[in-house]
Amino acid sequence: MNKVPIQLMDLTTLKAVVFELSQDIVPSRFENAQQTDSQTLQLGFRTLEKLTWIEISWLAESPRIVQIPPPKRHGEKSTLAKQLKHLLVNLALLEIQQNGFERIVRFRFSSRPGKEIEKEMVVELMGRHSNIILLDKSSKVITLGKQIKEKHSRLRPIGTGDLYKAPPPLKGLVPKISESFDSWKENICLVPSTFKNSLKDTYQGISPALTLQIASNNYNEAINLINQSVTSIELKQWEAIYKRWKEWLSDIENSNYTINFNSSTDFVVWGKIKSKVEKTKIGLSLGIYYSNKIIDREITSIREKLKHDLEKSKNDEIRKLEMQELLIKNISEYITMQNKANNILTLQSPTKKQIIESQSLFKEAKRKKRSRESILNRIIFHKKKISEIEYCELFLDSLMYEDNEANKNKLDSIIELKEEVDEYICIKRNSSRFKSNRKKDQVATIKEIQSPSGIKIQIGSNNRQNELISLRKGKKGDLWFHAQETPGSHIVLKSSNGLINEKDIQLAADLASFFSRGRGNKLTPIIMVPIENLQRISGSLPGTVSHRGGKVLWGKAERAEKYFHQK
Repeated sequence: MNKVPIQLMDLTTLKAVVFELSQDIVPSRFENAQQTDSQTLQLGFRTLEKLTWIEISWLAESPRIVQIPPPKRHGEKSTLAKQLKHLLVNLALLEIQQNGFERIVRFRFSSRPGKEIEKEMVVELMGRHSNIILLDKSSKVITLGKQIKEKHSRLRPIGTGDLYKAPPPLKGLVPKISESFDSWKENICLVPSTFKNSLKDTYQGISPALTLQIASNNYNEAINLINQSVTSIELKQWEAIYKRWKEWLSDIENSNYTINFNSSTDFVVWGKIKSKVEKTKIGLSLGIYYSNKIIDREITSIREKLKHDLEKSKNDEIRKLEMQELLIKNISEYITMQNKANNILTLQSPTKKQIIESQSLFKEAKRKKRSRESILNRIIFHKKKISEIEYCELFLDSLMYEDNEANKNKLDSIIELKEEVDEYICIKRNSSRFKSNRKKDQVATIKEIQSPSGIKIQIGSNNRQNELISLRKGKKGDLWFHAQETPGSHIVLKSSNGLINEKDIQLAADLASFFSRGRGNKLTPIIMVPIENLQRISGSLPGTVSHRGGKVLWGKAERAEKYFHQK
């Protein structure tokens, strides 16, 4: 269960990461810098053994210092990264310092050990006030993540060339392991409020996550306790909390850190409960945690925008379709006009006035007939657009339904789907917030599973992937599966790679049912076609095909879901 959308890097976590990095990359030589976005830097440090990368972010929602695996190249045009590469080149990182309960970390650089400090990189992790600042040896600001103007902070404006001034001192008492139970309890209970508010207002270094961790290992128990008034907490509960309080302080004092992802918060870096992967590096584990959380947030943002755009476009097409269908009804009398005109002309001696009337009727009937053909074409067009939107809605639903799909793959697929929608459905060329750096012919990772016989089965997650697996990469001998007469993903059984049996075919049919609008049905009719019998329909979305022949099978989505989630 996700207790919070994203757990912030609090003082305890920061201390744990600083302690670990001090062991891993001090001393080391600065080697590289790159910027992935406007508020995130990645820095490479070379020790005798290896190159280690850390990520520093001053993003308000998730300020952090973590270790990351070797990243892809980013931000070649980033001014800040270029400045750091120029200013820190050939310098050695000699110290990472964090004092007391301040969330300020100082990275100190010199030409070599024993020499004076030449540069200092100050990282302030303080929510929306977070920042990264590079100082020279006289503590003047050389460059920084964001300029703080006087209109934003009269207390502490800061910009290039200014002398660095530390943030105001923390309020509250400094937590001490030597403090007695009675004194500790008395301090918290001075003002009758909830436990979470009293603890935060009394002592330094207290975060919402730490409050939960100190209250209990169980999330529900912790939530109930921290929301209680300090006057209603029983003595036994106070004693249990104080025991965990002292354990927290002891672990900080002794730098006894280990990461655990099974507690009252998403993660905890102190305490006796040890993780099954105890030897895993805390900074690296947190790097993965924050990466996944940030990707989750981006996926959610794109999904909501995409869902809204598709719904709006679909409603617009339905409204236009209804208007055209109403027009068809209003002009259907052209046949009556033609008949009336014919009846007039078949009279034995029609008058001149009747002849003029019949000609007028023929002319009006012809105009209405032409209009009818035009309206019918528009009806076909709007129905086609609605069908295309429903395909995109299905792809979006399928992407969100798959919990076991890797976040990065899911993000790539949903960005790709949004690009398709912007290009073919909503026509927002070059205006998307979520533009990708992929080339036109690149697609996200294709979803694949192994059949019972070990044959590869490919699943399209959007129109471009459908086109790729069915038309561009499909080989003679492969089999193509699709839900009959309903939106669905293309499923390709790569039978050109080996012998298949009935179980393989049935699984492919079941997958075609699962990844279609017929997912909720007990059984779905599935068309199976040799891939060489497919033909692209020109003028339609990528992946839109027609086929010759084929065999109808019955797919069961429930079977596919069980098999798919076992893999």
